[in-house]
Amino acid sequence: MQRRSASKAKPFSDLAVRSLAQSAKRYDHLDGATTGLFLRVGSTGASWSLQYRVVGHGGRSRNGHALKGPVRRMHLGDYPAVSLHAARTEALRIHALAGKGIDPCAPVASDGDKSEQSLNWLIDRYLELYAKPRLTSAPVAAWVLARHWRKPFGTRAFASMTRPELNTHLRKIAQSEKHGSGAALEARRWIMGVFSWAIREDLASSNPAVGLVGREDLRRDPTDLRPRERMLTIDEARAVYRASLRMPEPWGDLARVLLLTLARLSEYSKAEHAWFDRGGRNIEVPGHGHKNRSPKTIPLSRAAFELIEKRPVGQEGPYMFSTTGGRKPIYSYADAYADRLRALAAEELGRPIPHFTMHDFRRTGATHLTAMGVRDEVVELLLGHKIRGVRGVYMKHKYVEERRQALELWASKLRAVAAAPKHCADKPQRMVLRVRRSDEGLRRAGDGPET
Repeated sequence: MQRRSASKAKPFSDLAVRSLAQSAKRYDHLDGATTGLFLRVGSTGASWSLQYRVVGHGGRSRNGHALKGPVRRMHLGDYPAVSLHAARTEALRIHALAGKGIDPCAPVASDGDKSEQSLNWLIDRYLELYAKPRLTSAPVAAWVLARHWRKPFGTRAFASMTRPELNTHLRKIAQSEKHGSGAALEARRWIMGVFSWAIREDLASSNPAVGLVGREDLRRDPTDLRPRERMLTIDEARAVYRASLRMPEPWGDLARVLLLTLARLSEYSKAEHAWFDRGGRNIEVPGHGHKNRSPKTIPLSRAAFELIEKRPVGQEGPYMFSTTGGRKPIYSYADAYADRLRALAAEELGRPIPHFTMHDFRRTGATHLTAMGVRDEVVELLLGHKIRGVRGVYMKHKYVEERRQALELWASKLRAVAAAPKHCADKPQRMVLRVRRSDEGLRRAGDGPET
């Protein structure tokens, strides 16, 4: 008789297992309390069997997430030699290993065999043992490594990789129209991190990432802007703001709130609705959501507050900006939508716009606010930076209201009546910002340069 699983899986008890083991019918009985645990009853007796799937054995998603491999089956022992409690304990141990990408059925490599492991194996170890426990940028690391290193070199033994071929690959990324110099620098940063960690952990005897090509060599041509230098003019920033109103959700709101608050992409891409303080009109970012792992208060201008307040609450999870109903956050601004935003901004402006990223909004806002008279320490705290030196040690004022005033000034600058097209639903409103002599956040409220 062909084996088949019980139709209704209920949690086993010792009495139920004893009764099932004495049955003459050939069945696979599923334990409702433990995933994948079966009591296999046959003509020769009963035994425990476990079905599991190993994370990472199914390849990688486009976002760099490890996918589970095919279902595997493992024999845990015969009943009653292996009790119900012992079978459940062993099943949980195996599921924990499989969740870390370790197949309990695979032969264990000795220390002498580590050099024969693939680059995929090394990247998995780096992410699980170092990046995820210590770095808030671990999702970015996983995405960059999957995009630029796993596909061309993933199956190669990492000990066989050489510096010349790494340099050749980085130059190829830099010259690509799809990626460019910035992507090459990110790829360089993370592969250097992987091999440096491997050296510290005695997983590698040599580091092929030492002496890789530098920033100057990865520029497409001498006219390229160096990283961290791109700044939008006020007309370009206004065009991006108007273009965001024409973007699909949640990408339009995400671009607009980043432009209005000058926050990091990671601070909003992983933002939860619980972080929104309606009474204080702030976003309260906990330590695990901030780059330097310290809590941060993001004051909101009126425009940003109204945008956040109208964000729908997903039915699947807590995240504010999500394409899965709140179940998963947006780890990065998808390339296709970033390209669409740039194209719409160029259409709004009436001419091509040089390439920009979401992080360039921070540099743009900081530059214009400084030109408009906002104090340096207010801008520094607005960007989430720490005040350095003696002032940083003794000056603990957070300038929350001063930062809010600066963001109101920036919002009024972005939403100024600058020949906004008729199709824009967000019509700029005249805003009067009153600045008292005693206000510490602003020295003057004059407009900065328009270029």
